Amino acid sequence: MRITDLLKYDNYIKNDQIRQNEIEKYSKQIATGKKLLSPSDDTVATVSALRLKTINQDIERYGRNMDFVLNVLDSAETQLNSIVEAGQELRVEIVRLLNTGVLDKEDAKVLRDYFVNMKDYIIKQANFKIGDTALFGGVKTQTDPFASDGTYQGETTETKVPIAPGVELNTTFNGKVYLGVNNDTNKMILTETIDKIVSIIDNAINGTGSLGDLNTATISVNGQNVKLLEAFDIGLNTVMQYRSVIGTQIKTIQDLKTINDQNKVFNNDLISKLEDTDAAEAITNLQKAQVAYQALISVFNQNRQLSLLDFFK
Repeated sequence: MRITDLLKYDNYIKNDQIRQNEIEKYSKQIATGKKLLSPSDDTVATVSALRLKTINQDIERYGRNMDFVLNVLDSAETQLNSIVEAGQELRVEIVRLLNTGVLDKEDAKVLRDYFVNMKDYIIKQANFKIGDTALFGGVKTQTDPFASDGTYQGETTETKVPIAPGVELNTTFNGKVYLGVNNDTNKMILTETIDKIVSIIDNAINGTGSLGDLNTATISVNGQNVKLLEAFDIGLNTVMQYRSVIGTQIKTIQDLKTINDQNKVFNNDLISKLEDTDAAEAITNLQKAQVAYQALISVFNQNRQLSLLDFFK
């Protein structure tokens, strides 16, 4: 009798603990709104949720890099666009000058000053900095990439950051490529051509030459002698080409940001389904657990009373 009573009591204690744990579990789920209160509640769901959270953390990290790179690319595109617009304006004047052939000294001086000022403007744009970081100096960011005569003094190695798995984009640029530097002289082709034109105008003003020399003068560009307008076009087209490259990179980031935002929303929905409580389901489970617990107490009390009656017989 005693052994039987002890076994019944032990069984009751075990089931009592199970039912109390269930009631506590569902009560907490309702109170916190979370279905996974500990990893043991659902190991597979816990691991899946952690994996999705890790993916979202990577998306957020890449997103921060994208925002930074996008700011850099926007600035770089703006500077190159300014240089292209200045170059296109200059080209009109070069063509007009080639067709005119003769200018009085006053007009020649005005035109000379115009070319010099535009050259300075182009170099200023090429030396643009974000904070103290020069965009077009490669990894050499603390000094101006271009000297006052258009000579490139930056590095060819660029700085890049990851914006997606296996995808890196520039935060600094090789100015030698993006600004069209002449390999023969290490000078920007645009400014080198302007210097040549200014030199011919000076000779014409001083009487040691004529503007007609503009039609015959050549510049050695990357191992080939070309006339001034052709040289200028080579430099201008190079800048336009790399402005388009940056524009493509900007579009790439914008597309990736859209995809990442969509993936993050999708992942958050999955995490919510794995972790968050279905209120109706939790309330139903709590009610079931409470009913089962009441039934357990009732059965135990009945068995205990029968056992005591049997004991006094």
